[in-house]
Amino acid sequence: MTDGTDLQPDSITDLKPIIQEFLTRMNNIEHELETLNADKKELFEEFAQKVDIKELKAALRVHKIQQKVSHRDAFDSILECLGEP
Repeated sequence: MTDGTDLQPDSITDLKPIIQEFLTRMNNIEHELETLNADKKELFEEFAQKVDIKELKAALRVHKIQQKVSHRDAFDSILECLGEP
């Protein structure tokens, strides 16, 4: 595995446009993320009058975890055991 030094251009003249392109693309991505996060916040605000947002967010976290579990029956059994005193 290389440390990347052999990939870097030898001169600052060659390096500068690469870094500028990277920064431009990174800034675009960060802007898109900010826009998406604002949209997400607005969506939650819109539905705050219809459902309990705290409960909805908790249910969404559980749902995402359930989608990743390969043995759903075992997962559900463990959850059931955790819920019992």
